[in-house]
Amino acid sequence: MKKLLALPLLTAVLACHPVGTDYARPRVDLPETFAVPAGDRAPHLAWWAALGDPVLTRLITQADAASPDLRLAEARLRQARAQQGVQDAQGGPTLDANGRVSRDRLSQNSENFANVPIANPRLDFTDYQAGFDASWELDFFGHQRRLSEAAAARTGASAEQLGDARLILAAEVARTYIELRTGQQRLVLAEASVRQLEALLELTRAAVQAGDSARQELRQAELNLAAFRATVPALEVGLRESLTSLATLTAQPVAQVQAQVGPAAPLMAVPPAPAAGLPSDLLNRRPDLRSAEQDLRAANADVGVALAERYPRFSLVGNAGWNSIQSGTLLQNASRTWSLGPQFSLPLFNQGRLKAQVRAEQAAYDAALASYHKAVLEALADVDVAFTRLAQDERQRGLLLDTEARQQQLLDLARQQFQAGDTARTPVLQAERSLLAQRDQVLQAQSQSLTALVSVYKALGGGWAD
Repeated sequence: MKKLLALPLLTAVLACHPVGTDYARPRVDLPETFAVPAGDRAPHLAWWAALGDPVLTRLITQADAASPDLRLAEARLRQARAQQGVQDAQGGPTLDANGRVSRDRLSQNSENFANVPIANPRLDFTDYQAGFDASWELDFFGHQRRLSEAAAARTGASAEQLGDARLILAAEVARTYIELRTGQQRLVLAEASVRQLEALLELTRAAVQAGDSARQELRQAELNLAAFRATVPALEVGLRESLTSLATLTAQPVAQVQAQVGPAAPLMAVPPAPAAGLPSDLLNRRPDLRSAEQDLRAANADVGVALAERYPRFSLVGNAGWNSIQSGTLLQNASRTWSLGPQFSLPLFNQGRLKAQVRAEQAAYDAALASYHKAVLEALADVDVAFTRLAQDERQRGLLLDTEARQQQLLDLARQQFQAGDTARTPVLQAERSLLAQRDQVLQAQSQSLTALVSVYKALGGGWAD
């Protein structure tokens, strides 16, 4: 009998389409290509490898393994998966076992004995019960399926949020590391400039004592040295801030990070820009866009759930077991009980509430759709701005490198004149000081280009396979 009932009902459930609209990615107006120049090589998934710095790679690996932000995102993903498992289980049949032993007393004046003329009825007895309860909601209108669809979409959103957190973390570690290496090199240049200004001061002091220069020139040399020395503490503070930020990002002690970073090292070269691909590729590459789409998918399923609440809900319920007032006869055939049959529920006088719930879920879907469109527009703007900034920073760095080369030529000429005895040493020191200042500008421009390149990778969604 169970098989005869279950087979047609199961066929009907599978054949019935859930109410609501099946999700489809919304149409987004995207340009055919990006309006910014870009390279033609797709970056590897570990996009930071393009910078060619093993210390940076090690720091990103450590941050990925120990960052509290990632641990939080991973915990939320596990929670979402568990909640999805709970919801998926709601759509299947349930079977519960139960048992009870109780001491009961009946009322002689109750309706149980109203039509039974027994002189001395037995009122006290022990009742033994054991059995099973089963139920299965026949999801004709997709109530459970839409709930499972929403739960799966929210799990997907949590997974994409974890990917986005990883991308943001790697980009932040790379940016901070670039700042640290830049600070180290700027501090080296600053210390060299201090030595140059000290040498200029000594030459000026000697010239004043010999009567070849005025005391005003000496005061100016002292002022230049004091003013430049005042900039060094700010560089040291910035260097320490970068170091402590790396320690926070990697969840390590500052001393341990400092040991890994080591002494001042040259700033990495600026690699070529990666390929931007097509604007439509961003919908699949950027984890934040994928997360926004999963939120939209969940909101669409919520509308279906609200619609299904207005339809009848059918279930198969049944129970079977044994009931006896004597433990020795509990499992006999005469003690058996069972019940099996369908049941349904249909909301009749709360339609106003259910209609309002449908409107609320539709409004939530519209809000999710607007958020998705906004995220796409912001992603397009991120790519445009990142590539534009990188191109302009590289253009500026090229101009500064050209200026540095010219400054080097002036220094070489001053040294030749000094060696030939045509000029004093002061112009040589001044030219060396100017070259150091120019190198500091080039270093900052290189740092800006590297930071812009990191922004490009972040805007593109990280790296991807060819």
